[in-house]
Amino acid sequence: MKKTLLDIQQEIRSLHEKMKTICDSLSVLNDEINEMRNDDISVIDYESIRLKALNVRFGKHPLSRLEDFYGCKLYLETLLSLTQVDDGSDDTISRLIFIQWVLTETGIELSLEDLYKDSLQMTSEMFRELVEGIPKEYRKHLIVDAMITANLCGPAKEVLLSYIIHLCGLFGLEKEQVRTLSLIAKGVLKQELGRMEPEDLGLILTESKDFTHYLSEDLLRAGMVSQRTVAVAVKDNSYRSFAWKVKNKAQVKRGEVIAVEKEIKPVLSAKRKIPDKVGIKPVLVAKRKTSDRVEITAPCAGTLFQFRNDNTNYGVIAYESDNKDSIKAWTLETIGR
Repeated sequence: MKKTLLDIQQEIRSLHEKMKTICDSLSVLNDEINEMRNDDISVIDYESIRLKALNVRFGKHPLSRLEDFYGCKLYLETLLSLTQVDDGSDDTISRLIFIQWVLTETGIELSLEDLYKDSLQMTSEMFRELVEGIPKEYRKHLIVDAMITANLCGPAKEVLLSYIIHLCGLFGLEKEQVRTLSLIAKGVLKQELGRMEPEDLGLILTESKDFTHYLSEDLLRAGMVSQRTVAVAVKDNSYRSFAWKVKNKAQVKRGEVIAVEKEIKPVLSAKRKIPDKVGIKPVLVAKRKTSDRVEITAPCAGTLFQFRNDNTNYGVIAYESDNKDSIKAWTLETIGR
C-alpha cells in the first residue's frame, strides 16, 4: 500500500523526536560521566578481583557469543563507568568482581585494569558509538547488567539511576521495556521471584528465555509456585452437592464465584395413599432436596486449574502457563492427601 503524504510526515516527525531523545541522552550522559569520574585506580588489587570472579556462579553470558572485539570492549567500558561514582570504596571491588566475570565470559584478551583506564576516557562521542557498536540483541543485556552493577551493593545512587535511564533513551527503549528489565535485574540480585504481582512475573517469564544465564529453571519454577493458591478443596459427600461455575483454566477475578456447594437435607413429604391391595398403610415418603447454597469465591485473580483426587474437588489459582501435573503434586503435598 502506498504511503500518503500524511504518513510520511508522521514518520519524519517520529524520527525527529527519536533523534532529539538520543541527542538529549548523549548530552546528559556526558555530564553525568564527568560528575561520576574518579581517576584514583592505584589502590585496586586486580589479581584478587580476577580470582574472586572465578567464584561467580552464573550461566554462560550471552556476550560470549558476540564475536566483535570492539563491541565487547564498549559493553564492558560502559559497565566500568558505573564504578567511578564509588570513590574507591568497598562497593567498587564488588562491582569490579562482577564486571571481571563478564570480561572472562567474553574471552577477549584485555585486562580489567586496562579496560578501567580506558573507561576513564569515555566521551560523548564514544557514547554515540554505543548505538552502532552494541548490536540490538545485546542492548537489553547491557541495561540489565548496568542495573545489576549499580544496585549490587544496595540501592543505587541517583546519579547512577539517571545514567542508566539515559542509556535506555540512547537505545530507544520504551518505558515498559525498561520496567521489565528492571524486574529481571531485581530478581537476579535477590535470586528470588516470589511475592510479586502475577503481571510482573509474566513480564519476567516473557523475557526469561534470553536471560537463562541469570534465571535458572529452579528460580523460575519457584516464582511460579509462589503464585499458587488453593481456592477449593471440597470432598464428595452424600449430604452435599458441588458444581463448578467456571471452566477449567478459566481466568478468574478476585471475589468471582467459581463454585457452588449445596447442602442436601432429607425431608418428609405429606402423606400419600398406597393401594390397599399391597397391604401397606399410608406412610410418609422421604425425599431429598437441596438447600443452604454456599458460594465459593476466588481469593485472588489468576488462572483456575481444576482436578479431582481421592473423591475431592480441587481448584488452584496459579499463573496461566503453570503445569497442571506440577500443581496437582504440589497441592497434595501442601495440604495432604
